[in-house]
Amino acid sequence: MFSRLFKKKAKEILLIEDDEAVSSTVEIALKAKNYGVLKTTQGHNGIQLAMRNIPALIILDIRLPDMEGWQVISNLKSSEKTKNIPILILSQLNQVGDITTGFELGINGYVTKPLDLGKLYKKISEILGD
Repeated sequence: MFSRLFKKKAKEILLIEDDEAVSSTVEIALKAKNYGVLKTTQGHNGIQLAMRNIPALIILDIRLPDMEGWQVISNLKSSEKTKNIPILILSQLNQVGDITTGFELGINGYVTKPLDLGKLYKKISEILGD
């Protein structure tokens, strides 16, 4: 009985990804590792979800239908409420300039597509200290 009372709450991860196949795969993979998952396909919705829920981590695609991921990062990092939420980019953009831009904006990690769950798990673990 006491173990249920003191059960550790799962860390929540916000996934902002517009590719349904990638989004579903990542969601299933995160849940398999006992993370809670919030997800959206839109940058504006992602910012609002981050503000309301303060997730442990945000996994963000750069190319979104309503705004660039760079704008999402800038918005989140400029808010006192969300500036300390770690951000992990998951993107097809794999040029040095793209990766450098991400780190200059304050991201905590960058994983390129095609999706490699082993690499994704490793980066999440490094960022969250799991």
